[in-house]
Amino acid sequence: MATIVDVIFVGTGTSGAVPNVSCLTDPKKKCKVCTSAMTPEGRKNMKKNTSMIVRYRKHDDPPNARLRTVLIDCGKTFYDSALHIFPQYGIRELDAVILTHGHADACYGMDGLRQWTLGGAIQKSINIYLSDETMEVIQRTFPFLVDVRHATGGGDVATFEYKVISPDTPFTIQGLEFMPLPVHHGTYLSTGEPYWCYGFKMNDISYISDTNYIPPETMKRITSSPNRIFVIDCLRMEVTHASHFALPDSLDAARHVRALKTYLVGSTHRVDHYGLEKSLGELATSEGLHVAPAYDGLLVVFNDDGTMTEKSYIDPEPKTVRPLPTSNK
Repeated sequence: MATIVDVIFVGTGTSGAVPNVSCLTDPKKKCKVCTSAMTPEGRKNMKKNTSMIVRYRKHDDPPNARLRTVLIDCGKTFYDSALHIFPQYGIRELDAVILTHGHADACYGMDGLRQWTLGGAIQKSINIYLSDETMEVIQRTFPFLVDVRHATGGGDVATFEYKVISPDTPFTIQGLEFMPLPVHHGTYLSTGEPYWCYGFKMNDISYISDTNYIPPETMKRITSSPNRIFVIDCLRMEVTHASHFALPDSLDAARHVRALKTYLVGSTHRVDHYGLEKSLGELATSEGLHVAPAYDGLLVVFNDDGTMTEKSYIDPEPKTVRPLPTSNK
C-alpha cells in the first residue's frame, strides 16, 4: 500500500512539442503561441512531450525516506525536460518508468536515461513497465538497450529491467498499484484495427495521455472510484483528430469522470495556454467543473483534507483546489 504525495507534469505538449521551429523562423512571426513561449511571461506555452511523475510513500517506509518516484513516458524531449525540472523538485532516483505506447513522443528518450545507470551514478538499473507491442518497438529502435551485445563502441549503455504488463491486470511498483486503462490512439492504416495506448489509474488519479476513443469498459475502470485528478489528451480546440481528443471530447470525458480537477495535456501550438485556461474557468460556475490545461513544471500536491495545492517554479504563488458546489451539475 502507498499514499500519493504529489504529481509533476514533466511535459504537456504533443509529439512535435511547442514552440515550432517553423514558427520561430517565420519572418512574419504569425504564431503568437510559439513566439510567446520564448518569453518569460509566456513560458506556460512551452510544451515538451507529454510525461508525468508520480511521487508517493510506501506505507512501511520510514518517515525520513525519499519519496518513491515513477516516471510515465520518456519521449524525445525527456532529457531537456529533466535538466530543468528534476533539480527544481529534488528528483534523482527513479523507482520505475512506465511507457504508455511505442510512439516517439512516449519512448524515444530512453537512451537519455543512460546517465542514471552509467557506472551506477544514481542507480544500477531502472525497471521499465510496458506492453508487448511497445516492447517490440524498443527492441527494433534501441536493440542495444535490450541486449548489450548489439552495442558498438566502448561506452556503457543504460541498464534496464523490462516488465511486460497485461492490458487487464494491475501491477504494483513499490507498494502503489497501477491499473491499465486501454484506449484507442488511432488505427493501423494496413488493417483498420485500433492502435492501443495505455493510461493508468493509481489510487485516485486517472491518467490518459493519448486517445481518440475511450472504450466503455475502460471508462468503468476510471469511474469505479472517485478521482481527485483526471489527466486527459486534448490536441486541439475543435474537431477530433484521427488519433487524439479535441477540446469537446476532453470536456465530455471530464463531465463523465467529474474529478476534483481535470488537467488537459498533449496540445499543439494552435492552443494558447493562457486563453484556454481563462475560457475554461467559466465551467466552474456553469457546471461545477474544475478543468484547466496543465503546463510543464506544474506540481500538484495531495493534501490530507482532500484538497490539492498547485505550485511551480514558473508560477510560485500556490493555489488551492477545493471541491466545487454541486448545485449547477
